[in-house]
Amino acid sequence: MSKTESGTEIHLVDEFSAATTDELAAAGPIRRVTGLVDQRLRFPHRGQLRLSARALELGDWRRLVPAEIERVERRYVPSYGRFAAGGVRGGFPSLAAARADGAPLVLDLRAGESIVLLVGFRSVSGLDHNRAALTALRRFIASAH
Repeated sequence: MSKTESGTEIHLVDEFSAATTDELAAAGPIRRVTGLVDQRLRFPHRGQLRLSARALELGDWRRLVPAEIERVERRYVPSYGRFAAGGVRGGFPSLAAARADGAPLVLDLRAGESIVLLVGFRSVSGLDHNRAALTALRRFIASAH
């Protein structure tokens, strides 16, 4: 994760995996099972996240401005709960499950859609950069008000 702050300008660059809550709910059994080994496989959109004061860019998939996002939280959703987020590594749950750090970021958009987001997820440990990204994204949203 790369992050710099200068005044109100916020920069965050990292890898991401994302899906809408509808996409996660519609995932078939194969995607759900493979997602236990590597959680990123549950998410159809992956690439580089770039956050500036003007926009949140999720690769080529989405570009959001602060006013489009109502709120961002770290929480589980019905289609991506603690068990799915914890995954398995050699028959053991990930460190994220044990430390309760596996909750994804959920961006609730003003249009009524929700995006589930993993930032900087590492499949070997199950750890991510969601906690640090949450702070940057909350500042980003606050800049619209």
